[in-house]
Amino acid sequence: MSRFSKSTEVQSFLFEKQKWSVTAAKKWLREHGKKIPVVDTTSEYHRFRQAAPFQFEKGTFRTISIGAKSKGIKAVIAVPRLKKNPESKKRNPPNQKTSKPWLPATLVDLADPISIDLEDGRQLKFPKSGRWAMCSNKSGTEIWILSRSGAKQVHASDEQAEDLYEKFTGYEHDQKNAALMVQVAPKKMTRISRAMNIVYRSDKFSAPGKTSDYIHPFRTYPVVSVDNETKPLIVALRGGQIKVTKEGITG
Repeated sequence: MSRFSKSTEVQSFLFEKQKWSVTAAKKWLREHGKKIPVVDTTSEYHRFRQAAPFQFEKGTFRTISIGAKSKGIKAVIAVPRLKKNPESKKRNPPNQKTSKPWLPATLVDLADPISIDLEDGRQLKFPKSGRWAMCSNKSGTEIWILSRSGAKQVHASDEQAEDLYEKFTGYEHDQKNAALMVQVAPKKMTRISRAMNIVYRSDKFSAPGKTSDYIHPFRTYPVVSVDNETKPLIVALRGGQIKVTKEGITG
């Protein structure tokens, strides 16, 4: 007899590292028509999230084996939450909310963004050309991604912004790096989804002249807003528990 009277759905797939490479796991997911988000690798498993935990009822999560145990594939399953009345969704669609720009006075250019995985399965990608900047507000509680060529550079000194830059990058923010503070002025920002994780490139913790890629899966998904839904030039991640620290992005 099933443990739950209600039907369950897969929240995440787990692949044992000793039996599966990331490439082989992605191939299995693709062949079975599953989502292929950025992998979250632990000491034992490659984990591929299919849906956010908050979309399921608390206390219903369990882990099961897929096929024979020797295959090394497991799934975290749970009972999905009831969806709201579709008519009410039409009257007030949650992912199409347009609002006046919520802009910080100053943004601090910290790193090069690579991609953002959205809760609805989409992915925002940013070319690795150095044109795009991953920025933060001065308090380190919001992440903004924008084109460096389209942003207004700020040459005035700002102690809080400089402290954040030095803490995150490990480099001194001097007059030569004053352009690392920028401002943007979109006419509107439209909420499109929430962010599951962000991938960025930085030379923090690296030898001079070398960079490394960092993946941060969000524990509490921040809201993602863009200035243009078709071809966004400004992306904002706000809410949740974002915090920019010397260890990187947390929350």
